[in-house]
Amino acid sequence: AYMKKTKKIVPEGWFKWIRPEIDFPFYNDDSVPAWHGWLLLGVSLFVAVALNVSTFLPVNRAVFKIIVVFLIPLITLLYVAHGNIGTVIKKPRLGDIPLILIVVVLDFAYSFAMGALLSNVTGIPMHGNAVFGETMDAGFFALVFVQLFGEELFKTNMLLGILLLLFRRSGNRMSAVVIATFVTLLVFGLAHYAAYGSLVQILLIQGLGSIICLFAYLKTKNMLVTYVAHLLIDLIPFGLATLGLVS
Repeated sequence: AYMKKTKKIVPEGWFKWIRPEIDFPFYNDDSVPAWHGWLLLGVSLFVAVALNVSTFLPVNRAVFKIIVVFLIPLITLLYVAHGNIGTVIKKPRLGDIPLILIVVVLDFAYSFAMGALLSNVTGIPMHGNAVFGETMDAGFFALVFVQLFGEELFKTNMLLGILLLLFRRSGNRMSAVVIATFVTLLVFGLAHYAAYGSLVQILLIQGLGSIICLFAYLKTKNMLVTYVAHLLIDLIPFGLATLGLVS
């Protein structure tokens, strides 16, 4: 449970791993209207749908990702935060480095183990990301940096939007964080359906598996930490593919 003491959140029980000196933005700030929560949530849902339908639309992939995946979520967040990007991106700490490395290792381990379980035990085939068939040049990697930042904005906006809405209704911070985390993982997984084409895979690997990376944000309240971890998680296999070591 969480106890408020002079506006400071003291983590207890299962939540002792959360840094107590900094809290999530927006949800308990009376100057932030509740409809801002719907705005953050709505934009995230829009991005999830757009990612899945863009395959069938005659759109330029790079322009689409820059505008829909990156710019729209970023503008939405800046609007709610009154232009202060520091609400979600903070100065990194030395202790963030081992945290990032642990997240990367655990993510690879989980993805490998779950993939092996689904394919070898249940017989459900695993599908590789469609981007492995693309030319991995400098433009590709530049776009990856932009897209992954947008994906972290997607998760952060949705988490904070749902947290704001649930807390304003119930006043229970702990349950709001848990529910917001679960819904964020679910929708983030569904947003990958067009890229992988397997509902079971995206729910258990891209969805549930993202809890490892999202854990870093829940602990630090710093999206920079999750962004760097996400970059390493994606760039390592992309780099290996460029060298012809994986396909």
